[in-house]
Amino acid sequence: MTPGSSRENPIVRPTARVLLLDQSDRTLLFTAMTPDVQTGLPFWFPPGGGVEPGETHEDAAVRELMEETGLSVPLGPRLWSRRWLGTLGPKWYDVHEEFFLARCEDPVITVDRWTELELQELEEYRWWTLAEVQAASEGRADVFVPRELPRLLPGILAGEVPFNPFPVDADGQA
Repeated sequence: MTPGSSRENPIVRPTARVLLLDQSDRTLLFTAMTPDVQTGLPFWFPPGGGVEPGETHEDAAVRELMEETGLSVPLGPRLWSRRWLGTLGPKWYDVHEEFFLARCEDPVITVDRWTELELQELEEYRWWTLAEVQAASEGRADVFVPRELPRLLPGILAGEVPFNPFPVDADGQA
């Protein structure tokens, strides 16, 4: 059986994500054309993607942020880790994500570096306020990655960055 052909034999995919905050404490999130498998709702996730051979998670976070947004900003501390098992297209993946914090001022997002897959799969991006994230989550209109984002974001915005990064989304959902 080839890797990625089943739940029992998934492709292991290290991944880096960036919780990007602007000067108004809004966070940039993307949504995909395909809704969340568990809920059928739109799901929103921070910029990021796979770690390439020879890269660290930090290297991948910086590269992915540039590719997906056109922004080059200093990378802040690692916040959380997350592991989930699921499908991306027809293949099964065991995804190991590391989340980093970054801040920017007056961001202008460009998508001219998006891959063909991103152009096909990403539906939209937008800046979310804390109130919008919490209202969408409470109203069950959208889900977020990590799923705990509505609970975790207030502390981050208050400057409470974890000394030791910790795991999120213990349920393992995508």
